[in-house]
Amino acid sequence: MTGLLAACFVLSLGCAGASASPRPAPAPASAAGTVTPTVHCTLPAGQGEATGPQQMDVELSPAVVEPGGKVHAKVTLGPSPATSALALADVPTIPSLDLAMTGGATGTVTVRGPEIILDIPAGVPIETPAYEGDFLLPADASGDISFAVVRTLTQTKVLGSVFETPCDIVGGEAGVGTVTAEGSTSDPATLTAPAGPVRPHTAVKLSGSGWTPGASPVPSLCAAGGGGCDPLKFTSHTLRIDAYGTLSGTATLGEAGAVPNGSYLVKVGDGTREATAPLTVEAVAAGNREITLTPDRGPVGSVVTVSGRNYNPDRWINVIGLDASGAALDDSAVYVKSGTDGTFAVDFTVISDDVVAVQADEGNDPATVRTAPFTVTTEGGGDGGGTAEQRLTTEIRAGTLSMTQDGDSVDFGTTVLGADGGVQRARLNRVEVEDARGVNSGWSLTGTLTAFTSAGGDTIPARAVRWAPACTPQDGSVGTPVAGSPTTLGSEAASLCRMNPDGSRPFTGGKFDTDAGLTLTVPEFTRPGDYSAVLTLTLL
Repeated sequence: MTGLLAACFVLSLGCAGASASPRPAPAPASAAGTVTPTVHCTLPAGQGEATGPQQMDVELSPAVVEPGGKVHAKVTLGPSPATSALALADVPTIPSLDLAMTGGATGTVTVRGPEIILDIPAGVPIETPAYEGDFLLPADASGDISFAVVRTLTQTKVLGSVFETPCDIVGGEAGVGTVTAEGSTSDPATLTAPAGPVRPHTAVKLSGSGWTPGASPVPSLCAAGGGGCDPLKFTSHTLRIDAYGTLSGTATLGEAGAVPNGSYLVKVGDGTREATAPLTVEAVAAGNREITLTPDRGPVGSVVTVSGRNYNPDRWINVIGLDASGAALDDSAVYVKSGTDGTFAVDFTVISDDVVAVQADEGNDPATVRTAPFTVTTEGGGDGGGTAEQRLTTEIRAGTLSMTQDGDSVDFGTTVLGADGGVQRARLNRVEVEDARGVNSGWSLTGTLTAFTSAGGDTIPARAVRWAPACTPQDGSVGTPVAGSPTTLGSEAASLCRMNPDGSRPFTGGKFDTDAGLTLTVPEFTRPGDYSAVLTLTLL
């Protein structure tokens, strides 16, 4: 994250004048346990780590389940030791919890809740609302099965990306109860995945038998031990189960940044049956990156196709010319994103006879640098004439993310109580955001508003103000900003304008204008007086 920038507007108002069908009861729980273990949380976006106690209540039902049957879990979590440095409003959040099984079954199961919209205050332990989810017992389970919490995971969607906050149990009692597997077993469903490594962002062929005929299968990617099962690690799938219970189709993995190299379990569930199979994800064979030039010789001005293979998929590749000393010719640089198969191809122009080689690297990582020689030739003939060259150079340095405003005061004017409906309109002073960093991390401009107060201590709530944001790029800017939705203001951060990271280009930047229409609705019964409030804009 970038540094925090803030600006304040004073909003003023003058007031004068007169007074102003029943659901079935749930099955009894077989186990309900409340524990307070010590958890260690790894915060996203480089915010560090947090360790401390967290209360957890997990209620499992029913008490007795057939092997392979469904268990329902109700999860209530106390405040986490994790906090956010910035207040965030309306954040899509998915909570989940891993339970380790011992006794009549072994392995790890995941209780995954539905997506909820969460308001996250700044500097306050984050508390996830209670949620419910189901999981299936193993088909060979038998007898009493004890469950203990081993990890919680929160996935939040911010600025077009999914950020994960895992919290591992590192101490204290974590057992939350027991379920008994009792009854006859049936033949388990089978699942087959590729035996060799697969690349991220590619379709993985899956097959199997013994599934529920006609059911809808859902793939998830789990840790090698069976926990942390996440359907979001697959971006799409074509899986189907026919009338004979045969599973077929493919599931497409997420990009390399979301699915790093490692050993996993792929799990498929159809609502009543599930099965897992080992899967190895390997983005690239180490040391096998290669580049070629076509052609590898020609005069100044030649357009050369630089192609590469065995690169991480979905990564920016930097291509640049080198002189005889190995120095980079900065004005020759071009950029291209590798494909899902780890290959790339881009046109490179030979700008001068100083070029003796072309270099490519993956995301500025020195370990990925590869070079290929290029020979500059001469064309033409005859006597006389000649050419001369002068090399022009410059240095470009990264700037900062900043903002300026046209003014620091907004006046709603005077409201006469009982005379004009109490609705006043104004406009936010124009704010100019300048992003001169030359990066592709995006930015967010939000606002919070205090309550209006008068000299006599009377107040008008902040929610009396509503804004309708607007933002546009200035000429020459790179990227398209997104205006926030019309909403009421208050202590929770409301979006005025944001720039999402854009994977189709190497960076975003420029100058962007943003403002908002403001509407103040004065409560009917308000004491006359002069009122003011402070609107704080935060650029992150």
